[in-house]
Amino acid sequence: MKEQLRQYLNQYIQLNENEFCAIANLMSEKYLRKKEHFVKATSICNKVAFFTKGYFRFYYLTKNGDEITSDFYFAPNIVTSYTSLITCNPSDVYVQAMDDMKLLILSKSDLEKLYSQYHNIDRVGRLIAEKVAINSEQHLLSLLNQTAEERYRNLINNNPEFIQKIPLQYISSYLGITQETLSRVRRKIK
Repeated sequence: MKEQLRQYLNQYIQLNENEFCAIANLMSEKYLRKKEHFVKATSICNKVAFFTKGYFRFYYLTKNGDEITSDFYFAPNIVTSYTSLITCNPSDVYVQAMDDMKLLILSKSDLEKLYSQYHNIDRVGRLIAEKVAINSEQHLLSLLNQTAEERYRNLINNNPEFIQKIPLQYISSYLGITQETLSRVRRKIK
């Protein structure tokens, strides 16, 4: 799994052996079962995780108690509640494993030490955070400017290996549409 982490990080910047080992040696393994939470709303997130299979669902609860899916993170990827991690405030979202998965966990305190000791690790962290910000903005703009069909097609095109695994109620919530509308869109596309 650590070799997969190296490949993932190398997408952003080539870390030398010393830099990569500094990260890898501070990470611990953790297992999550399907539907288990990596982060719960109202708790402060103080860790990041790397995962190589499956996907995470981000969701929040409305005042009525309804779950709204706000994002998916697909493997391989790094996951956390970024706002909580950065601000040290309780998370507004739940981060839920949607498969049984193994994680490599890095604490916030260790991450900050790595940032201060290694310029390239600091740079990788910034580049990953920029990717998260871009993806969040693109999703928001798609909700504001695209039709339900366009949003669904984008999800299919960008993540075809996961689309069959995601329950329809999560897809419709993520796309900002009802399950009935999603069914019509899917029939139209077929």
